[in-house]
Amino acid sequence: MTAIAPIANQQTAARLWVGRTAHVREKPFRRAFSYRIAMLEIDIDRLEAAARMSRLFSINRFNAIAFHPQDHGDRREGSSLRSWAETRYAEAGVELHGGVIRLVTFPRVLGVGFAPISIWYGHGPSGDLRGVIYEVHNTFGDRHCYVAEVENGSAHAFAVAEKVFRVSPFNGVEGHYGLRATLPGETLSLGVALSTGEGPILKAYFHGHRRPLSSWSLLAVFARLPFQSLKVIGGIHWEALKLWLKGLNLYSSR
Repeated sequence: MTAIAPIANQQTAARLWVGRTAHVREKPFRRAFSYRIAMLEIDIDRLEAAARMSRLFSINRFNAIAFHPQDHGDRREGSSLRSWAETRYAEAGVELHGGVIRLVTFPRVLGVGFAPISIWYGHGPSGDLRGVIYEVHNTFGDRHCYVAEVENGSAHAFAVAEKVFRVSPFNGVEGHYGLRATLPGETLSLGVALSTGEGPILKAYFHGHRRPLSSWSLLAVFARLPFQSLKVIGGIHWEALKLWLKGLNLYSSR
């Protein structure tokens, strides 16, 4: 196969993805819900350029919409996102040779942020997608990263990985994930599916359309989703409460 040519989004320091996320639980009973969210895509080597794209967007300081590097990587202020990401890729046998790394994640809104999942797209020098890091957080403050090597010429990544830490208080650590991410283009699709020996347990996915990171776009996002971060965090706990009221048992330990 031929490698993917350098893509347009690699010429932009940052942009937005606006769409819907949906969650479906299959067992022990079916439960589904969805809501609108906005995600940020940013070139981790061009943070200063991204900060100049709108007065409503900042790097590492309070604003309507902001990106804080210490929310990711080794989560230490001043640490290198690239160094952390290249180490994760190298551990999985993926070499970028200095290619672009773009991160798709949940931004902070009015200073509040929580990213259940963040996707790191690692490209080679010619723009070909070589590897994807799935950075997963839970509300307990834990994190684990899964890395998928991408076949040369592919426009998507898929990984199957054993579950190693708890995300939902209603599930243990047994089972495995199917993790899917398409290469950002006109649209973006992300998906996570959990299965055990009993079959499919739950799945979550996002489908969005790209928007420029401009003041007008940020105003539109802020007007429609002014409390996105609180909505994500609150929604997780609200749905957990409803599952508990329906009789789903909590796991007593992490």
